[in-house]
This record gives sequence, structure tokens and C-alpha cells, in this order.
Amino acid sequence: MPCNVQCQERLPRSAKCPGELSVHKKVDGLSVETSASDLTLRGLSLSELAPEPVTYPLVSFIIRNWNYARFVGSAIRSVRHQTYPNFEAIVVDNGSTDDSRREIEAAIGDDPRFRTIWLDENLGALAGALKGLDVARGDFVTFVDSDDYLLADFTAMHVQTHLALPRSVAFTSSAVIEIDATGAALGTGLRGSQPDTRKGSLRRSFLVVRLSEVSGPQFDQLDDSVVAHPPTENGWLWSPGTSNMFRRFLLETIRPRAKSDVMFGLSVDGHFCRLAHVFAGSATIAMPLSAYRLHGNNFFAGNPTLDGAVNVSGPARRFFPARRREAMRVLVEDAASLSASMGAWRFWSAIAQVLDSDGVTSVQVFEAPEAQAIIVENLPALFATFGKWDTLRKLRQLMSRSALKAILRAAGLSPAAYAPRMVGIELSMLEARLRRKRRAKAARRNPRP
Repeated sequence: MPCNVQCQERLPRSAKCPGELSVHKKVDGLSVETSASDLTLRGLSLSELAPEPVTYPLVSFIIRNWNYARFVGSAIRSVRHQTYPNFEAIVVDNGSTDDSRREIEAAIGDDPRFRTIWLDENLGALAGALKGLDVARGDFVTFVDSDDYLLADFTAMHVQTHLALPRSVAFTSSAVIEIDATGAALGTGLRGSQPDTRKGSLRRSFLVVRLSEVSGPQFDQLDDSVVAHPPTENGWLWSPGTSNMFRRFLLETIRPRAKSDVMFGLSVDGHFCRLAHVFAGSATIAMPLSAYRLHGNNFFAGNPTLDGAVNVSGPARRFFPARRREAMRVLVEDAASLSASMGAWRFWSAIAQVLDSDGVTSVQVFEAPEAQAIIVENLPALFATFGKWDTLRKLRQLMSRSALKAILRAAGLSPAAYAPRMVGIELSMLEARLRRKRRAKAARRNPRP
């Protein structure tokens, strides 16, 4: 793809040439820094407590657009009007053919916090987002869909949540206001599949670094709204797209390995949310901090959320198999480093979690030839990382006996040659099931007080 870079500041050394990129130099009426902003601890300014300046973490917004000229201006303006002082924004236009460029440039003005990348063709949502991620410099990243917008305190509340959680998580996800194409409010809530009534996940306010943009009452509201979810918690727990704030270093770890044409049709949240969660957990904020626009052309969900209904009415559903395949590829191809970071048990649990989604179990997924092919391609790497028999034992726990035999045959390995040791694996699995049954029976007989 032709690359015409117009940039008046140095990009990070790791940044790839993303397309036609321009930087805006002046601010029309908006201050880049808020002089009243301050970080405090125990009610005291950190500038007074620390021997050197302690600054706000940089947040990168990556605004992706394709032919949404009628909405993209609102998305950009919502980023510009954040109460949080330290952010940058990268607008990636995926080769729009409507008036998007004019609307984007008008909404940005000369705001130096914004950079624009103009792609010559539509690479799709995920590949386009990665072009922005290549040049992002923030500690945290939010991907903004150009048909949605943020509320003014979105950034401050998400960053405050990250700073106040007892344990760091991969990302935070907030509730949304559902609006229609005209901006009329239709509903409010988390769009995840598992509502939760737990609360009080944050540390007490005097124990954490506080943002001056988040008042005492607002912090109390956050504490009533935040639920921390451990990496082992399964199911789709989050709102899509614009509602999420990720730690950037983790995005680099789990970014997709596929080529751009293979990624077309894959979504940012579909790829990153589940993988990031199984790696380091997540936290949901029941407070609405952004607007999710329903306009009939939504990729994920085009209808309001209804209680008890799985709301995936957009075309995203037909790409679920490809999404699971790519998530599996990321885990398996980097098995050595990921298992070292997560631990072997967590690594294999993560494989089961990314495949056991949307009502499809890992056993069912591995009946599909494409899922088996991914294992075949990476079987030597798994053998090298975990050992041959431990790998086969773990795979047998994830899939049927017939699927494992099919994988061995496709890899050029004779199932008959493995039969004696496989009998031992089957017996160990049977023993494990019996132990679980005995423990469950004992627990029913002697319940804890």
C-alpha cells in the first residue's frame, strides 16, 4: 500500500509507516494541559510528597472510521472534551469514500493532540486499529468506534479505576447509554452476558493515587460500580468497542498474527477482550461512560439490549469461528513465553476459555477441521514447550478422543503407535473425574458453616 507520511514530530522507533499520517499543530479554544490537575495520595499532592514529578499516565485514543461521515465528528469532539488532561488521539480512516475526511479535519481543527492516518483501502476494523496502535505511545489505549462517543469523564473514571484496583487488570469495561441514529436514548447498561451485583472492588480512597478530576462522591460511585473479574471467570462480561481501556503493553503481547486480509471481518474487542482477560483479568464499571449508537449498520449489535437475550444481531456472529481461530493462533504460536508468564495450568485454561465461548464448547470447536489444523501446525512447538505426553494429555482434556486421533493422523503420526501411552492418559483422566466426584460428594455431606 502506498505510504505518504506527513509528520512534524518523531515517531517512536518501533512505529511502522502506517499510511498518510499528519499532525495538527494548534489548539482552537481547548487547553492541552489542565493547570488544576493534580495527583494526590492521602489527601496530599504527590508533587509535595515525591522527590520528582509524578505525572498522569498517557492515554491513547485510536478512532477508527470507514464511511461514517455523519457520526465521526461527534466521536472526535467527545475525545477533545475529556476532563482528563494527558491524552493523544490517532484517527485512522479506512479508505472512506464519503465526506469523512472533511468531517474529520473540521472536528479536529488544529488540535496538536491529534494525528490522522489516511489509508488507501479498507483494511477492516482490526487491521485498521493496529495501524493506530503501531504509532500509539500511551500507557493505556481505548479504541473508539466512529459511530459512538465518550462522555466527558470517561478517561478520568477508567484511569482512576485502574489506579484504585487492588490488583492490576488487563482492561476495564464500562456500561453504555444506548442511542439511536438521531441520538435518542434507548437504554442503559452493560452489554455483557453476565450481570453482576458484586461491588466494592476498589481499595479505600486514601490508599490509592487519586485524580483531581474524580471527586470524592464520584470515587464512591465508582466503588459501588466496579467489579473485578479474575482471569478464570468465563463468559462475555464486557461492553463492546468504545467502552474499554486496555494496558498497551498487553495489547502488543496478544496482537493478532494473521495477515491483514485474513483479519478482515474481525473486531477489536472480539480479539482483544477475551485474550486480555484470560491473561490478566478485567474489571467492569456498571456506570455508563460512553454511548453505543444503534443505527442498523452495526457490526456487533443493531438492536437494544433485552434481558435474557443474547444481543449479537450484527454480522459479527459469522466471524466468531475466525475470531476463535486467531485467538488460538496467538496462544499456541507463542506458547513458550505465554506459558512462562501465565503458568502452564493457566495457559491451557486460556485455550479452553477462548474456544468455549458463545455456547460452543471446546470439544465441539475441535471437531472442526480448521481448529484441528491450528493444533497440527503448532504441534511441534507444543511438544517442545510442554513435552509430548503432557501436551497430548492436555489436548485430550480439551477435545474428544476421535478429534485427537484426527490431529495425530494429520500431523503424520500414527495413532496406533501412541495407543499404549494413550491408554494411560485415559486412565488418568478417569481417575481425575472420580476424585472430583468424591470431593463433591464429601462437600455435600459436610457443608461448610
